[in-house]
Amino acid sequence: MQRVLSGLVVIALLCAACTVGATPGTTALPNDSSSPGGSSTTSNSEAVTSTTIQLTSTTLLQQPLGLLTPSGVTVAILKVMSDGYRVMTPCGNEASVATGVPLGPVDVVIDPGHGGPIDTGAVAPTGLVERDLNLDLATLTERRLRVRGFTVAMTRTADYATPLEVRAHLADRLKARIMVSIHHNAPTPGPSDVPGVEVFVQNDSEESQRLGGLLWAHTMEALGKFDIAWSAASDAGVMTVLNTRGSDAYGILRRPATPSALLELGYLSNRAEAELFATPEYVMAASVAVADAIEAYLTTDAVGVSLGEGRVFDPNPGVGKDVCVEPDLG
Repeated sequence: MQRVLSGLVVIALLCAACTVGATPGTTALPNDSSSPGGSSTTSNSEAVTSTTIQLTSTTLLQQPLGLLTPSGVTVAILKVMSDGYRVMTPCGNEASVATGVPLGPVDVVIDPGHGGPIDTGAVAPTGLVERDLNLDLATLTERRLRVRGFTVAMTRTADYATPLEVRAHLADRLKARIMVSIHHNAPTPGPSDVPGVEVFVQNDSEESQRLGGLLWAHTMEALGKFDIAWSAASDAGVMTVLNTRGSDAYGILRRPATPSALLELGYLSNRAEAELFATPEYVMAASVAVADAIEAYLTTDAVGVSLGEGRVFDPNPGVGKDVCVEPDLG
């Protein structure tokens, strides 16, 4: 099952993206209920506030920073024009878009790692593809955060590629308080009695490190309730990863000014974990844990766990503009 929650993607994109001129409605989202500053509880019949978008002149006068295009793609606005918007496309080019849902400053940007036919991420022995799993988990996490009253944007909203510098620019342009990049790991290390969650954080940001500590603590607690044959690296935890030049190795951490963390939730290359990751129960539990960690960061002074020793690593470059294929902006 390569798409656990694919039916939710379009719904989430077209709901609650803008609070100005919107008509409220409801839809069901089980097993999560909370509000900013409050604690999470469990409910099987939660009502989720959604919206039907109605653009108005008031919306357009707010000088938005980003745009949800008619096809559901999130882009950064470069210039507001009399007949629409000049935007940065997912591949880092410029384009004109006549209309869409304006986005202002946001609390959170969620980055579903990888995307598109070239940058698939890890592929499980079961056939589950990381780019799809990341998107499903990110989409449900986005919905949970919106229910709790936070403003959220995603760096990609469907199966398309977008370079790391474009993702970072989007978070910075939207003045996000934080960005969380969601991933699943490979290759498989040794066996473990506990999940092998790893969180990579920015070397020069205490806020990134606090965010990482909360993400690790909440996801370890949630995933530890599943009794499977886990795998984990011996140094798994919260850490910096520097390249041999002494900078943050991963572009999604090195490029943005926004406090950011890269979350590896487990090993997709491990068959036992891949089978778990394909279940709605996993996506439900993981999305609640990530949303809880983000809420704790935004509304409390909690710190989670402390920073580990760190690694030195030179990763391969991500997808560049030369191989990036633009999605339809509508």
